[in-house]
Amino acid sequence: MDTKLLQAFNKQINHEFYSAYLYFAMSTYFSEISMQGFCDFMKHKTSQKLNSAQKDYEYLILRDEKLVFSKIEEPSVDWINVSDVFTSALSHEEFMLTQVNELYSVAKEADDIAAMEFISSMLDEQIRCVGHFRKLVFRIKNANVISANIEHLDSVINSL
Repeated sequence: MDTKLLQAFNKQINHEFYSAYLYFAMSTYFSEISMQGFCDFMKHKTSQKLNSAQKDYEYLILRDEKLVFSKIEEPSVDWINVSDVFTSALSHEEFMLTQVNELYSVAKEADDIAAMEFISSMLDEQIRCVGHFRKLVFRIKNANVISANIEHLDSVINSL
């Protein structure tokens, strides 16, 4: 495998581990505010990211390459509400999409067709994930608007 491509794969694996770390932190946040459904959802996302890292690792092993371990960055955990957490998750997934696109570009530059095929499935999965989070953020923000309008309506009714 091309050296630059191997480095890019190792970088991607590190990003996947960071993603798992981030979603585990989000799960913990939801646990602390007693929102078990969201907690479980983020635990599931944690598992998915760890599985993605495992798939990438297995691909490197299949190609007789070596994983290089590097420090995993500490996630920022300064969320203020549910909407903030999901907006942060969406931003992260959009970042991950750019990273997978970069990985694909490196594979294309190396003319590594097998790697491009492997990365194509990662791209499909990442695009679906971004779309899913976009829908969640939209629904949560609309729920907040509806809730605010109901509270405003209640105050108007109570003032009559």
